[in-house]
Amino acid sequence: MPLLKLLHFTALILWCGALLYLPALIAASCRSAHVPDRPGHPEINRSVFTLVMTPAAIVAIGSGTALFLRDGTFGVWLIAKLTMVAVMVICHALLGLLILQCERHPRPVMQIACAALGGTTLCMVAATLWLVLAKPF
Repeated sequence: MPLLKLLHFTALILWCGALLYLPALIAASCRSAHVPDRPGHPEINRSVFTLVMTPAAIVAIGSGTALFLRDGTFGVWLIAKLTMVAVMVICHALLGLLILQCERHPRPVMQIACAALGGTTLCMVAATLWLVLAKPF
């Protein structure tokens, strides 16, 4: 089952990369929406969200579930890791809401929300990575 782990790692790299990249892209899109000669680029935001980030999240979560069911790894460690992943899923959903807000009512103040969401996502990705590397065997 090394291919399942490879699939999981690849999907995680795509998902976490998009989770970290998209807040900056949304903030730039909302900032430039008010400048007449530099219109925003909401189609890129939506494309990254729907064509890259969401499928990668589904594959990462599905393959991760298959991995821990196959290995039989249950316990406090798994609950802590799944809690971090659940917060990352919430950040994923909030990014979708920010994309909708930026498309409908772009405001420069949304940059603060994007920065907060990016910081939260970075903390969750780092905490999940730490939990995985500190996994008891």
